[in-house]
Amino acid sequence: MHRLTLVGLGVSLLLGACSTLPPKAGYPDLIEVRFKASRDSIIEAFKDVLYSNGYAVATFSPDEGIVETDWKRVKKGVSCCVYVLEGVKDAQMKVTAYVGKVEGDTLNYIKVQGILKVLGPRPWDNEYQIRPVKEGSPYYKELEKLVLELEGKLGEKGKYEDFKKNVLLK
Repeated sequence: MHRLTLVGLGVSLLLGACSTLPPKAGYPDLIEVRFKASRDSIIEAFKDVLYSNGYAVATFSPDEGIVETDWKRVKKGVSCCVYVLEGVKDAQMKVTAYVGKVEGDTLNYIKVQGILKVLGPRPWDNEYQIRPVKEGSPYYKELEKLVLELEGKLGEKGKYEDFKKNVLLK
C-alpha cells in the first residue's frame, strides 16, 4: 500500500487496492447455477433479466444455449469507482451465458461470465483494453445480481452451494 502525503497541507491520501486494473490475461470467472426449470425457461427468464438491467441481447442461439449481450456502459460511482484513481474514462461490460444439461443430470445449468472493456489509463490513453471479469471485483457482483434476479424470475433457488458459501455469505 502506498501513502502520499502533501507536505504543508496536512493531507494524506491512501492508495491501495485501487492501484491496478483487472488482469489482462486469463478467462473470466464463471458463475454456474443449476435449476429444475427447462432450458427454454432459463433462457427466456435470463433474457428478461438482462433487458430489465439495461443489457441488449446481441446474440441469441437457443439451439446452442448461448445468450450474449452488447457492451453496456457501467455507471461511474457504482461499479467503476474502483478504477477512478487509475484514470479510467469509460468502462463497459458484456455478459455471456451458456445454458445446457450435463448428461446423466436431471438439472439444467446456466454458466454466466463477463468481459470488461475499459478506456484509459496511461500509456494506453484513448485505447480500449479488454479484461476478464474476475471473482471479487465490483463487476463480478453485477453478475451475481443477475443470477439472483434469474432465481426470482424462475421462482426457484438454484443449486450452487459453493457459490453461496464463497461469495454470498461473506
